[in-house]
Amino acid sequence: MDFNYQVLFENVQDLVFALTDQGAILYANRHLCEFTGLSKEQLQDRPLLDLICAPDRPWAGKNLEIALTGHARNFESRFISGAGASVYFSTNMSPIQQDGRVLGVVGISRDINERIKLEQEITALKNFNESIIQSIQSGLITLDLEGEITSYNLGAEEVLGWTAREVVGRPLAGLLGAREAETLSRVSPILTMPPNREVTVLPKSGNPVTIGFTVTPRLDDQGSRVGTIISFKDISQIKRMQAEVIRMDRLASLGVLASGMAHEIKNPLAGIKAMAQSLQEEFVDGDDRKVYLDRIVRQVNRLDELLKAFFDYARPRPPSRKLHRVQDIVNEVLNLVDKKLQEKKIWWSTAFDPNTPPVYVDFHQIQQVILNLIFNAVDATDDGGKLLISAAPFKAGGKGYAHVHPERLGKTEKPAYVEVIVQDSGQGIKPEDLENIFDPFFTTKSQGTGLGLAIVYRIITAHGGEITVSSIPDRGTAFKFLLPTEEVSE
Repeated sequence: MDFNYQVLFENVQDLVFALTDQGAILYANRHLCEFTGLSKEQLQDRPLLDLICAPDRPWAGKNLEIALTGHARNFESRFISGAGASVYFSTNMSPIQQDGRVLGVVGISRDINERIKLEQEITALKNFNESIIQSIQSGLITLDLEGEITSYNLGAEEVLGWTAREVVGRPLAGLLGAREAETLSRVSPILTMPPNREVTVLPKSGNPVTIGFTVTPRLDDQGSRVGTIISFKDISQIKRMQAEVIRMDRLASLGVLASGMAHEIKNPLAGIKAMAQSLQEEFVDGDDRKVYLDRIVRQVNRLDELLKAFFDYARPRPPSRKLHRVQDIVNEVLNLVDKKLQEKKIWWSTAFDPNTPPVYVDFHQIQQVILNLIFNAVDATDDGGKLLISAAPFKAGGKGYAHVHPERLGKTEKPAYVEVIVQDSGQGIKPEDLENIFDPFFTTKSQGTGLGLAIVYRIITAHGGEITVSSIPDRGTAFKFLLPTEEVSE
């Protein structure tokens, strides 16, 4: 070996060696001797692979074989120091050739232990941060400056339904809609940001959910904005509970109002009707004055029906509960409305889970609930539409309801509740009306009283159950309610 090259190899800080065509050490520089704690004589004719950690030997051996075929190789492996420590090196092996034959290889190994440790620390930190992000219950989405999703945790998967694989790299606007995406990703100064930000979005399931969220800019180490961080949580259940509290407050007020109105309105109405009917007898048929009196009587009757519905709602009769089969209640109602369904050519069907237990309810009050829901479905469905009524045990862990006495779910051998669904293919309910449909006197019908669904709600809650509604305009509406299978302590 040329003296000048040997002097150079002896003074570099890298490990320099030459190997025979069998992989045995032919030459080792001073630094390799110092690293291994062995002299040049001890390293002479020793297989290089003996100096490499056992787990890395197959990989190093494979690269050595390729270098001996005449192809330079670069690979990473761990060498064993004289103290027994394993140190990462990046090794470059180049074949030594003469007259087209490979006589051996020359190799240079550079210490990359600090780089590997730094990479491992970065990877560990990244995995640690990722595990924290994935373990938090809130949904977390990060966006780049173009609005494309760069990360998406398990909490987001649970709320929105899509998996990270489905959405990462896609624009948020393409997922949730342009308006919702703009609302979610808008970053405002802290002082002008509203304390509670919320928006209703349409997840993969197609059922709207309301989420509360916060938005913060994502900054690099220079303080420049590189994206957006959106943290959110499904608050649909909280919104439903808030609505129920408001609704119950209204109920209490109406109860007081009903007590004072009972005699103050019904008695004068009865007097007006009696006098109008007396006057009717004094005029012959065809007299215009008699026509006017007929109209007065009809309007009084209408007011009387409205007041009756109002009193039934504001001061309901306590339910007389016994165990009844949902099938029996539904079938009796269908017998009453079958003619009306036939007139509108509405195709109806029932689906009862064979494992559905009896429910502990007032037969006639639940009959009124189903009757009111069917009448609503008929009014909302065009000729030739469909109506489906189904019932099944409500399993522990079921979603979609605000409370339904969760402590009872799964604690008895039989299901604590039965879920009944009345679903139609009608015109649906506008999203802005969904929150108000159970409010008294809210109606979208020209001749409606606005008390039908309010009475339904009152009866279901009086039984310790709960009712919800989902609707898609022009596709139909589904009312779902729970009935207890045994007495519920309020």
